[in-house]
Amino acid sequence: MDQIEESGEDSQAPESTFEDDLVPKEITDEFFEELCSKANLTVKDLQGNGQYGLAEDFQKLLITGQNLRQQLIEEQDRIAKMQDEVSAASGRVAQAMQLSQRDQDTIQTLKSEIQDAWKRADAAQTREQNVQEAMNQMREKLEKLHGESDRYGDRDDDVGSTMNKHKEGILRERDRLYVEVEELNRRLHTQRLKTDELEQKCSESETKVKELYKVLDETSNEAFRDKRQLESLQNQHAEVVYELASKTEEAKHFKTMAEANHKTTVQQSMQMAAIRTNLERIMTHNNLTQVKLAKAQADSDNMVQLKEKVTNELNTKVNILKLKEDENNKFRLENAKLLKTRELLQKRIQTVEATKEIISDQTEQMTLLDKHQKTLENEIKAHQASAQKLQTLMLKVEKDRDRNAEEVQNLSDRVEQLNEDLLYKQNQIGELREKLKESEAKLFQCQNMLEITRGERNIFERDLMTCSKESEGLKERLKNAIRTVDQLKEETANKVAELFKANKTIDKVEKEKQTLKSDIQSISIALQHSKSELSEKTNENVRLNKTLSDDATNMNRLKKQLEGAINEKDLVKVQLTQRVEEINNLTEKLNMLNMALDRGENQYRDRLDDIRLLKIEISNLRSQRNLLTRGLANTADMRQEVLQLNRVLNQERVKARALEDEMLTPMNVHRWRKLSGKDPEKMDLIVKVQTLQRRVLYQSVTVSEQEKTLQQSEKMYDALKEVVEKLPSHKVKERLSATQRALTARTKKLKALAAEIRIKELDCKSKDCTLEQLKQALLDTKKELVKEKREKIKLVENIRGHRSEGPMLARANSSSDIIVIRTTSQSAHHSASYRTLGSGFKAIC
Repeated sequence: MDQIEESGEDSQAPESTFEDDLVPKEITDEFFEELCSKANLTVKDLQGNGQYGLAEDFQKLLITGQNLRQQLIEEQDRIAKMQDEVSAASGRVAQAMQLSQRDQDTIQTLKSEIQDAWKRADAAQTREQNVQEAMNQMREKLEKLHGESDRYGDRDDDVGSTMNKHKEGILRERDRLYVEVEELNRRLHTQRLKTDELEQKCSESETKVKELYKVLDETSNEAFRDKRQLESLQNQHAEVVYELASKTEEAKHFKTMAEANHKTTVQQSMQMAAIRTNLERIMTHNNLTQVKLAKAQADSDNMVQLKEKVTNELNTKVNILKLKEDENNKFRLENAKLLKTRELLQKRIQTVEATKEIISDQTEQMTLLDKHQKTLENEIKAHQASAQKLQTLMLKVEKDRDRNAEEVQNLSDRVEQLNEDLLYKQNQIGELREKLKESEAKLFQCQNMLEITRGERNIFERDLMTCSKESEGLKERLKNAIRTVDQLKEETANKVAELFKANKTIDKVEKEKQTLKSDIQSISIALQHSKSELSEKTNENVRLNKTLSDDATNMNRLKKQLEGAINEKDLVKVQLTQRVEEINNLTEKLNMLNMALDRGENQYRDRLDDIRLLKIEISNLRSQRNLLTRGLANTADMRQEVLQLNRVLNQERVKARALEDEMLTPMNVHRWRKLSGKDPEKMDLIVKVQTLQRRVLYQSVTVSEQEKTLQQSEKMYDALKEVVEKLPSHKVKERLSATQRALTARTKKLKALAAEIRIKELDCKSKDCTLEQLKQALLDTKKELVKEKREKIKLVENIRGHRSEGPMLARANSSSDIIVIRTTSQSAHHSASYRTLGSGFKAIC
């Protein structure tokens, strides 16, 4: 396995160098155009070679690559535009912040001017009180004078002329005083009219000031709200910038993935082209091998026909041999008969020679017998010559048989070699088919990878669309905020103009007051008593009106704050629902990724089990190979033994057939009994022949058993051949290296998925943090609402207590000075000695 791993690492190293040489780190337009031109040339070459399917697939890949390149360029342009828009929006936000700061400064200056105006109004009120006191003193003097006149008028007329004179003088003085009183009344009436006008003007100015204060409160609330909105917009802007950065990082990551996929697609296309060329070469080689196979099959058929012919000829020759052997046997029998007749004739000759002297008449017969004997001897010689010829023929036939057997053996060896070549070619064809299947599987995997990359690209396009929509929404929000800021600027400018007008009117009123001071001082004595009561009632009314107006403004302000809090609550609810939906989507994505991880882990375990099984098979095959290599050393000896046994078998078959024929046609069985008595030597020979026949039968049985053992050994030999062919070769190493590459690719994918899961978890954590911040903000707003409610309850209680204590304070402290000061909410919280009246006013007694 170490060797195999080293081979896999060695195979991966050139692949990486090939990738580095093939695709650069940055794909420029020139490189892409060169690729497109090369791809078009390859398509033309494929079409020229007649591979239209491959040309169409390659053209589709080229079109998809161009589309992906175009989409990548468009996405880069969009990201650049979005970055420009975000920078512009950040500039606008900064301008809005500057404008809001300026508005805050102007609001502070206006507040200081309003406080100065209130101080001036308080000073004018003190002056009016002094004038009223003077008028009251004048009224008291008039009443005293009226009392004196009535008292003097009630006296008797007995008073003297002095008294009449004095009375006339008093009457004159009374008339004069009446005239003065009328003038004073007239002046007082005019002064009252003027004071009424002034009071109306003051009330109008006060109402204007109150309206301005209301507007100021509203503007301050709106400014505070705008500030909050600006802060929320800044936070959203920061979140958008962070999301944009994350999206840009994701886009870079996906860009790198797309480049890697592009590299892999280019490499796979090159590999596919190489595989296709190899396939074409293999197909041509396969066709050639098929042609060779056809030729070999034709040759084998011819050889089979030749073998059949030779076997037929052998059978015919064997039959001829059998016939000749039968004839030879017949000649032997005739020769034996002739020998017997010769012996009989010799005996007869002996008898004739013995009786020659006795029988002379038989000389002629003897001569005839001699002639006949000569003829018989000639015939015997001829038969002997024919027997010798037959023996020579038998030897030739045996030689031909051996030669034919050798030829048959050679032909059988050749047939075996051709069968082995056939098996080798068939194995090669099977291997090529397996390679074809593997290449088709790789093609299918490449198509699946392309589909997966397309799906991921669509997902990223959707994410980009959502990001663009969110950025458009943020742009619209920024535009609305800018519009609201512009409106606030216009309103503040209008309010500043109105305040300027109010200041002018206040200055005019002060000038008129200064001009009327002299008149008011002269009339103040007469109007003092009446004005004191009026002043008390007016003060009470003003105080009560102020408290009511302050309560109303506070109520309106609190209502507005409530509405703002409700709106913020609704916005937070909407954001929370959006965050919950995003969290659900992220959880779904996480579940999908976990499922993909589980699948990858299961596949990884299956691959590990397959590798373990392959290791076990490799060890088993190695042990079998060792056994077979040991058995292969004895194959040559076994072949020689098989050849010798085949020769012996053929000889023994011939003998067995001859013996079977003799057994079927026994010769002179009825004469054996006679021979055992007459000729025991022949009988012994016959017994020996029978024993030999039995031995031949026994040997034929042993030969059949040996044939069976030979067949078993041949079967074992074929099985060993198959096992040797199935032994681990370079194909198994290639498969192992391929599995190792697939495992490394899977591990890389798993690492990428783990990194994506970590990124998603970080996003989820950041979103959880934002959710917690929003929840904390909600809790803070709720606490502020509770505080405002408590303050409102306290204000209502203070107003009630003030209303109950108001008349008593007015009666007891008629000469007390009440100064109403406009303060901010912060000073109201800090100063505990002042009593708040409502809408930020304080009363100092």
